[in-house]
Parts: sequence; structure tokens; C-alpha cells
Amino acid sequence: MAKSAIVPTQKEMREYLQSWKADSKKRINDTDHAAMHKEMTLRIFAVDMTDDVKLTAWKFCKELTKYAHAPVSPAEYKRVEKWLGENGLIDVLLKACDGYYPNPAFKYDFDTIGFSYSIALISQSQYRRQDCLALLDKITQYYVRTKDDWYTVLLRNMTKLCKDFPDLAPFKTTLESI
Repeated sequence: MAKSAIVPTQKEMREYLQSWKADSKKRINDTDHAAMHKEMTLRIFAVDMTDDVKLTAWKFCKELTKYAHAPVSPAEYKRVEKWLGENGLIDVLLKACDGYYPNPAFKYDFDTIGFSYSIALISQSQYRRQDCLALLDKITQYYVRTKDDWYTVLLRNMTKLCKDFPDLAPFKTTLESI
């Protein structure tokens, strides 16, 4: 079986979501379906990537289904360390997270866990560091401007990580001013 054969296409993901929404009694019973049910997965797979990166991205999305909430403890932030060497995944996440902001009401259709862990990975990545910081600045400025409640999750990210990544400290300071 080819590597890409185990990764659903974006069309298959959208069809799955449409059928699930049409029959809300269907239950998500495995990680493949749980991953397809996430908005962040759709955003990730909307980005053009090679088959190898698709496989890595699919594994990342499936792993995110194991988590019950956004990262809180240092151990939860360390969960993404194994993905730091996946430069293709970082490239994809930089695109997928750009312009995507959580709804402060944490509505059902928003994948706050996937977005939070993606931001945690971008925050720790040294690959394309300036691009990572530019995206984090853009997201920070959005929350400063809108004062949406989700900024507290971003602030926690910066607070937990700025000791090991001092270049995140300005974002922490900015978010504390809200």
C-alpha cells in the first residue's frame, strides 16, 4: 500500500463531515474519523504538500485526537517535541494557522485543541524561526485588537514556553496588557 493511500483526501474528509452532520447519531469510533472531524485537520490538508508530508501531517492530526484539552502543563507542551524535526509539517502549520483564530465561545465546530498544539509546536520550532515569530506576532496582535477570550490560551502558551524560548517574552508581555 502506498504511503498516501492511508491518508484520506480532503474531499473524503469533507464528505465524511457532511454525512456526520446529516446524521448526528453517528458516533466517531476511531482515530481516523475523530481526526477527520476536526476543523484544524481540514485546514492542514487544504495546504499543498508532498505525499511524505501528508503522511506526517495525518499522523500529527491523529495524535491530536488523543488529547482532551489544549496544553496546560510543561509535560503537555513537551508532547510536540517529537514533531520539531518535521520541517514539512512546520511549513504546513505556518500556512494552516495563518488567519485562523479560535472562537472565544469555543463553539463545537472549532478545533481549539488542534490549533493550540499547532501553536505550541510553532512556538518551539527553530526551523524558519523568523516566520514562526511573525505568525505568533500576527496572532498576538489579533487578540490585542479584538480582546477575544481565547487570548488566555495563547498567553498560557507564551508563559509556559518563554523560559526556554526567550524570544516569546515580548508576546507574553503584550498579551498580559489585555
